[in-house]
Amino acid sequence: MKLLILAVAISLAVLASGSYVPSTKFEAKYADKEFLFKQKFFFEVLRNIHLPLKYDEYIPYTKTWVSDETKYNDFAQVAEFFDWYKTGAFLEKGELFSIYNEQYLRQTYAVFTFLYNSADWDTYYKNMIWARDNINEGMFIYVLHLTVMHRPDLQGIVLPAIYEIYPYYFFNTDVIRTINYKKLYDPKFGFYGNGKYNVVYANYTATYPMDYYNNFYTEEYLNYYTEDIGLNAYYYYFMMDYSFFLGGDKFGLIKDRRGELYWYMHQMLIARYNLERMSNYMGTVKPLVWRFPLKTGYFSLLSYWNGVPFKSRDYNYMISDESYYKLDWINGWEAKIRKIIEDGFFVMEDGTRINLRLPESVEFFGNLLNSNVDSVDANYVGYIEVFSRLLLSGNDFNAYKVWPSALMQFETSLRDPVFYQLYERFMDLYYYFKRFLPSYTYEELNFNGVVIKDVTFDKLMTYFDYFDSDVSNVLPMQSADKYFDYAVFARQRRLNHKPFSYTMNVMSDYTGKAIIRAFVGPKFDRFFDLQFYKKYFFEIDQYLVDFTAGKNTFVRNSRDFYWSVKDRTMYTDLYKKIMLGYNGQEKFALDMSEAHCGFPDRLILPKGWTSGMPMQFYFIITPYTAKTYEQGYQYDKTFTCGVESGMRFYDSLPFGYPFDRVINFNYFYTKNMYFKDVFIFHTEEMKMNQTY
Repeated sequence: MKLLILAVAISLAVLASGSYVPSTKFEAKYADKEFLFKQKFFFEVLRNIHLPLKYDEYIPYTKTWVSDETKYNDFAQVAEFFDWYKTGAFLEKGELFSIYNEQYLRQTYAVFTFLYNSADWDTYYKNMIWARDNINEGMFIYVLHLTVMHRPDLQGIVLPAIYEIYPYYFFNTDVIRTINYKKLYDPKFGFYGNGKYNVVYANYTATYPMDYYNNFYTEEYLNYYTEDIGLNAYYYYFMMDYSFFLGGDKFGLIKDRRGELYWYMHQMLIARYNLERMSNYMGTVKPLVWRFPLKTGYFSLLSYWNGVPFKSRDYNYMISDESYYKLDWINGWEAKIRKIIEDGFFVMEDGTRINLRLPESVEFFGNLLNSNVDSVDANYVGYIEVFSRLLLSGNDFNAYKVWPSALMQFETSLRDPVFYQLYERFMDLYYYFKRFLPSYTYEELNFNGVVIKDVTFDKLMTYFDYFDSDVSNVLPMQSADKYFDYAVFARQRRLNHKPFSYTMNVMSDYTGKAIIRAFVGPKFDRFFDLQFYKKYFFEIDQYLVDFTAGKNTFVRNSRDFYWSVKDRTMYTDLYKKIMLGYNGQEKFALDMSEAHCGFPDRLILPKGWTSGMPMQFYFIITPYTAKTYEQGYQYDKTFTCGVESGMRFYDSLPFGYPFDRVINFNYFYTKNMYFKDVFIFHTEEMKMNQTY
């Protein structure tokens, strides 16, 4: 059986020739010795990824993989990898990696199938050690995350934050060089006993030219947001959870409504970005126009591990003459998609018509636009995302070597302002599709007997504080025995908000369970303007409540919001906890405290104004309808996100409901809805998140 990814890669070659539910209470669970061994293993193999392993227990397995075919679930796939790797054609260690390259994509999938098909932990463990010392470092990190996220026997495993595994993608070159410089001239630098020596301050990029004539406020003012390590890590993890070349019955991503979820996540990213633009007196982002020269350039000030800078895009960027035929493909694919939307149907290869005027067709259309493995005919509508990123990066999909730009790495895509322009263009196609769906009826919006009387808020306050990240991986570890004593911190000024609560009073004739959804969005003058502003409302919460007849009061704290997760514990601190648990000195809790699958809690609110930025919250209460799922993939909500389970969300209402369709104002505003005007204040108060 051929590798599944070949279907995607070959098609491209021809053309190119979160969720986390923190508010739910569970009985505490603790890791056993076997689980902690796995935890220990992953933290150790991810240390100093560009250097050979230093742990004696792993070294015997670095020379060869497990060759016994009985140790694999699908040896035919694994044998293809063995044969291919032996040719010496794989990307070499030390070379720059991006998934947006035909050969690297195929090789990544081959390594993934090799590890994923390891039949038991022992086989996986030995093969992972071999891959650690023999596979390209960027590819190895990518595949390790994929296997941990998608192998059922690795549910609950916590990996170090990606910005601490590979700081090069998150901290500017000056930070990396300062760390190396300090270590060179100060032997004490990096050891816990000399904590004052361990900190390097990390600034944001400020390379955009000031445009006094057209827009005084430039992208420079948003660097604190677009370069936020938590935001960029969130995007990386989402793209790994729903990797476009994984799917089908084997992985079950379609159970999570992946096509619909993918575009809703991008809509929320753009909505949140626009709220931050508004807070900085900037206009909302406009869709990318494929017209050259392209005004928006980008210089990231990031460098790869070997010192090569990320490929930049000049201001007034021009593509080469030979690239215009690729632009013709992109425009042609977009025209096909628009025609499909306007026709209202898609014809399958067997002649079956898919009706695109039905609300449930959003999943079909989402997969088609994303061109993922669960899409029915990616060749017909093309690979718009992949080729658009490459065209804007000056790279080819089938190049022998690549010099990746920020748009070609998930970890750095959100830094580039053209990312938001590009995806706003994609979202225009998605909105165009939604325009043809029927507006919600009164019955679909109203909740009989439920009336939101009022909502009151604590004072909403944003500020900047310092946050420390453990970037010790930039420096070679002195020895395996010194791991506990060695840490280097990058200290960065990051946006945060004070925890807040709101109190909702509801009168109800209904007794039973219900769902409350909450959004934050811009303040506008006329109610009918909601038709325009609804796409800027950012969903921050969704939770299950129990109603009794009469008055019901619900108090909700921002730290419990459904869609968000708190900051991650630092690499060295987590490793210490793992080792203390492994050695029987304390218990290691299995919970969601290190969840990767949520939006950063600290970025729930856009930066306020000193005088108070006018915004509004929107709430809607809907009946809770329990869902039933086929037996099969199960997950434990206490410590896993439930990706592939089909059980990540409370109900089956469309993502973004009720703002996801054209609003019929004749009956839109029902009593189970509520708009609350608020002001978000900002203070320059600074406080330390960590103390060293």
